Amino acid sequence: MKKFNFYKFGTLGVLTFMLFTMTGCTIPFLNRAPEAVSLKYESLWENEQVYSDVVNSYKDLAPNVSVTFEDRSSIALEVYKKDLLDRLAKNREVPDVLRIHSSWLPEFRKFLAPAPQELFNKQVVDEKYYPSVGSIVVYKTVDGSQSYVYGIPLYYDQLNLVYNKAHFDEAGLTPPTTWEQFFRASYFLTKRDSNGNISRSAGSFGDRNVEFYTDMFGYLLGNASVNFPNITSQDIEAVESVVRVLNRSTDWNPEFANSGNAFASRRVSMIFAPAWRVNDILTANPTIELAVAPMPSSRIENPQNWATFFIEVVPANGKNPAEAWKLLHHMASEASAQSIYSKQALIRALPSLPALKNLANTIEVHPILKSMSTNALSSRSAFGTGSSFVMSDRAGNTQCTDAVKSYASGNAAGFIQNINLVAQSCGLSQ
Repeated sequence: MKKFNFYKFGTLGVLTFMLFTMTGCTIPFLNRAPEAVSLKYESLWENEQVYSDVVNSYKDLAPNVSVTFEDRSSIALEVYKKDLLDRLAKNREVPDVLRIHSSWLPEFRKFLAPAPQELFNKQVVDEKYYPSVGSIVVYKTVDGSQSYVYGIPLYYDQLNLVYNKAHFDEAGLTPPTTWEQFFRASYFLTKRDSNGNISRSAGSFGDRNVEFYTDMFGYLLGNASVNFPNITSQDIEAVESVVRVLNRSTDWNPEFANSGNAFASRRVSMIFAPAWRVNDILTANPTIELAVAPMPSSRIENPQNWATFFIEVVPANGKNPAEAWKLLHHMASEASAQSIYSKQALIRALPSLPALKNLANTIEVHPILKSMSTNALSSRSAFGTGSSFVMSDRAGNTQCTDAVKSYASGNAAGFIQNINLVAQSCGLSQ
């Protein structure tokens, strides 16, 4: 038997390969099409058409990826949150992308896939987004050696002082920048009828049933440099000052019930609300004399804000977390953000402020959003250690809201004594 000639065999292989390629033949396993990927995207507060161009442009980049969008806004927020946690814990009907409130992240994080570092990292978040964002979505590892991004916002929102310009002009007042100015202005803005009953409240404040009461408590704690839930008996004086301010009267008439509706009907001069609530007011009354200013602060030299917005996250047990993060990276781009804003502007009285901070200067945003953006850039979040933001009203945190209202509207000692209960209700542990 002749000895096998490896040189001849190799030459034959090369010639065969060249024959295939030069004549247009293909080798099936070298030319396999990318596997089809179907992503389920559960969201809130958005019409699917707002995202249609963005999703279609991603389809051009990744033809093998299809996106099914589901708006869950019809479900009560607390029900939506509870159902999501149950599904994630039991690995049941898990979507690939979902929207949660930023205050839910401590409870959801164990079920989420962090963003790949090449797409989103701490440096990217700090450079591109408002300062508040990084303190919410970026988490360090236990040993502190690495940071990961667990969610990304497509828009930004925060509490604002919303005031009636006509009422202020009538009283010869300017928007207050400190709490003392706020309460002094309240004295001149209240109106009473001939029977002494309040016909127009100065502000929606001092009553545990006003909107965003829980957010206000968290903001005031940050003003006082108190870190929730790490509060001790040594903090009692600071907490006492917070409780006194939180429950101080501004002649709010409880019969007005909803502060946003009362503002729209000109029955209150000042409220504290995020931009999405301002959109509701402008929709209800387009001619309302509405203006927005930064929150009053006890730290004029170091102004603060209270960020409250929803973020997009990726479940770890979804079918394709890597592809889901690629989709979000595309949706968070400048081109996509501009497209989303322009679509919102067609159907809303007030669109959402894009989360990318430079867009407030590079596109023509609404003056109210421009004012909010400037404030967000020049102030820091009143989050203390970064965990007090869980106290967010109107975000489906029913147990947290009830617990805060039960104790914050009492006295400081009572709140501190029950801090563990409040923290547990808010999804935290001390």
